[in-house]
Amino acid sequence: LLHRRIADVLAGHARSPRKVDALAGQIAHHYQSAGNEPQAAEYFRLAGEYARSLYANAEALAHFRVALALGHPDTAALHEAIGDLSTLLGEYASALKSYETAAALCEAEALARVEHKLGTVYERRGAWEQAESHYEAALRVLGEAGSVNERAKLYADWSLTAYRQGQIGKALELARQALNLAETAHDTLALAQVHNILGILASKQGDLEEARRHLEESLRLAEDLHEPGIYTATLNNLAQACNAEGEIDRAITLTEKALALSLSQGDRPHEAALHSKMADLLHAQDRSEAAMAHLKQAVSIYAEIGVEAETVQPEIWKLSEW
Repeated sequence: LLHRRIADVLAGHARSPRKVDALAGQIAHHYQSAGNEPQAAEYFRLAGEYARSLYANAEALAHFRVALALGHPDTAALHEAIGDLSTLLGEYASALKSYETAAALCEAEALARVEHKLGTVYERRGAWEQAESHYEAALRVLGEAGSVNERAKLYADWSLTAYRQGQIGKALELARQALNLAETAHDTLALAQVHNILGILASKQGDLEEARRHLEESLRLAEDLHEPGIYTATLNNLAQACNAEGEIDRAITLTEKALALSLSQGDRPHEAALHSKMADLLHAQDRSEAAMAHLKQAVSIYAEIGVEAETVQPEIWKLSEW
């Protein structure tokens, strides 16, 4: 009875959405202790969303899992959210399981998005064929009449997967399709993503001037977005292009910025990759002590998130571009 009264009082005082979010964890625990599982489940979900907005990914993950365990009715959305957070934490097996469950439970309009996310996790693991399979499935769900924005992003990610497999011609064709769709939709995020992959492809072909042009454009577009993922990717890839042309100081500045963003977002695998890249850049400037500090950070994160035996290609943990 006491816990229920405390929960009711806290919920009553938290009249604004911001106050509800900040107190949601406390309210959830009191409702749980009072035996009111439906209310507890909803407040654990709210607590998870609040923690997620602050990039407190491990805390958000714990809240969402409790919400599920207490019987929250929106199971598909919770499994998808758990998949998102598990991906950022480098827990790829868990992410796949959550996304697969979400795909089985979600409404038809959400299926393409979940299939796309499954593809990106397989891409992170280096399972290229499985990634392609899910991108194709997502496109089939969308159809020709589906969201132009989503199709553009799908083709861009598929292009990156083709590039990883050494299929440069196919990657270029997919990137061109993505560019046409992104321009049609006037979608800034999709355009930033497409110019990023076009920059990677141009760099691979040795056309550093074209690579810089695409990556600078991607960076310009990404700066106006509140999407740390694409901004981090473009900063990293532009840093590598600068390094290839001997601009090590700018490469370091860009990588430092990318690393700070990865830290704030809580993307552990990419954070590790960026620490490794910083170590290489600093070593090239004979800054051995600073380089070693970053290398130790990278090794520590790799050890923390672990390499899933026989499921991840070893080189995927030291991705140089994405």
